[in-house]
Amino acid sequence: MTEKQTKFKETKIGMIPEDLKRSDDFVKAVSEFLRKEKFLLNKDLNERTITHKLAEYLQKYFQDYNVDCEYNRMMKDKDYITKTLGLSIDNITSDDSKQTTVMPDIIIHRRGNDKSNLLVIEVKKKCNNGAKDFDSKKLKAFTSKLKLNYEYGAYIEFDTEKVYELDFFKEGKKVYESKV
Repeated sequence: MTEKQTKFKETKIGMIPEDLKRSDDFVKAVSEFLRKEKFLLNKDLNERTITHKLAEYLQKYFQDYNVDCEYNRMMKDKDYITKTLGLSIDNITSDDSKQTTVMPDIIIHRRGNDKSNLLVIEVKKKCNNGAKDFDSKKLKAFTSKLKLNYEYGAYIEFDTEKVYELDFFKEGKKVYESKV
């Protein structure tokens, strides 16, 4: 846990940190995605298809932020450079179908301002959760004050009709883990 205990509230998609900015909008977006996109979760579709569609719902509720998939740039000395986390990764290729690269699945941020990094999200389907450990390492790094300083990180694992697992990360640590 973080030094300051994080409090959580029950929602229809699971427990959400009370201090997560715009948590109600996050819940609405994920709930709407689940209601309207059952086809995507019931078929063996690529994770990128699911994250793209979820990002569209998030953008609807976070209109004052940018919602991007696999965004790989960050500001450094008034220039955009490739986003790095310093994690050891073996055998990554450009057609990485196992999703082990350090680009986050979805981020809610303001482009050109690394001080407004609200939420970084990693998504998995329940039938394909083999990279969860690496996603957890990424979320710890993304939320670390020494790295990219996202306010929160979320790991969402979807079952065919619901959120199966919802974990949250803050200040480089996992602060909540839940399985339905």
